[in-house]
Amino acid sequence: MHVGYATGFQHQSAESVNDTRFIKQDLEMAIEAEELGFESIWVTEHHFSNYSISPSPLQTLAYLAGRTKSVKLGTQVIVLPWNDPVRVAEQALWLDNVTEGRLVLGFGRGLGKMEYDGLRVDINQTRQLYREYAEMIINALETGVIEGGEITQQPRRELRPRPFRSFEGRVFGSAGSPESVRTVAELGMGIMIINPEPRANLGVDTDTYNQVWAETHGDTRIAPAPMLSGTIFVDESSDRAQELSRQYHRVNFRAAVNNYGMADESFGTTKGNEFYKKMRIEPSKIDEMAEVTAGVMPAGNPTEVLEQLERINNDLNLQGFFPHFHFGGMPREEAERNMRLFAEKCLPELKSWPSESTLDGATRTLQTV
Repeated sequence: MHVGYATGFQHQSAESVNDTRFIKQDLEMAIEAEELGFESIWVTEHHFSNYSISPSPLQTLAYLAGRTKSVKLGTQVIVLPWNDPVRVAEQALWLDNVTEGRLVLGFGRGLGKMEYDGLRVDINQTRQLYREYAEMIINALETGVIEGGEITQQPRRELRPRPFRSFEGRVFGSAGSPESVRTVAELGMGIMIINPEPRANLGVDTDTYNQVWAETHGDTRIAPAPMLSGTIFVDESSDRAQELSRQYHRVNFRAAVNNYGMADESFGTTKGNEFYKKMRIEPSKIDEMAEVTAGVMPAGNPTEVLEQLERINNDLNLQGFFPHFHFGGMPREEAERNMRLFAEKCLPELKSWPSESTLDGATRTLQTV
């Protein structure tokens, strides 16, 4: 199995740690991850809050490309409605050329109204924008030409640099709602599942994905196995791991509720987001839900964590897993210890698990290097 390292630059730390120092320290952890044996580095996109101070994943990955040697570089995710599709395609092609094919792309739709409003994008167009932008970008990554779109009306343009190699098997879509699952399958993306919980299918309808994939692509293409990400906490002491995991996940949960507006009356009422209305949290229930969530995320000693991940893998038949080790205001030294212990005691076992990987993409080169 492919095992990577993820950072969301989740700055729920004390205000005594300024943003500059926090970002630099998170970057150094990501760089160290390659030395510890992780096979990829993944970066999120969020705006305007300490939930994640990571507004430009491709910019961050360009920096990490220059500080690393061979790890793959992944976006978890680029929220397409917040970005111009031409610029996403151009920047992705540039970074893939510079790194000679190390880029793996994850696309998402976004849910936080606060972020949509701040970026001056109509959240009621989210589903249409996501599908249109994704289709344009995926075509451009293969052909080197971008055009079309009912909303975008993009004039036909050749992009430079041209594609280095095919992105087949290297593009994934985050999918939570049934509609998103269908879109991801129809556009030929693999599923990216975020936030692992030890329950069957983690809320993602993989049966629908496989059915839609077969209806759309038939036998001409094989669906990529899913990629999984989420927070994790490991310690030699099971009791300490459980206690601290709950502590940090409670903080992380509250930051997520604030970022996504999950306690707002309007949550899940915008066009295309009706599926999420049932996930709205009453303000009086936030602490209760924080406790529930904190209690189900993977945590324990190395053996227990591997057992939890094995159960999840048995449900999903993953090709890759990329955990977050720093979250919820966790002290820096604790995050580093968490990452290093996982690398020492869990990483070798996980990497030995069989899987069908597509992360190297197609073998054909699309231009002469």
